[in-house]
Amino acid sequence: MRDLTKQKWKDPGIVMVVLLSLISLVVWIWWPADVFIGGLSLAGWLMFFCFFIWLILTITYVIWMERIEKKRID
Repeated sequence: MRDLTKQKWKDPGIVMVVLLSLISLVVWIWWPADVFIGGLSLAGWLMFFCFFIWLILTITYVIWMERIEKKRID
């Protein structure tokens, strides 16, 4: 049972949810701060850059899942 728990924490879906939650938490912490860069709120800039981070995480997730499924087939 202990090995199953360790295996669950290495699941790509759980890792992705944790990373996305941490990124969202950072945006929501900065949201009330009235810090402006280039006329745009820091929270707006964070959300803009998070799009690219999410894109990279999604591509990583797909590649990771394909490798796991390939191992299961072999």
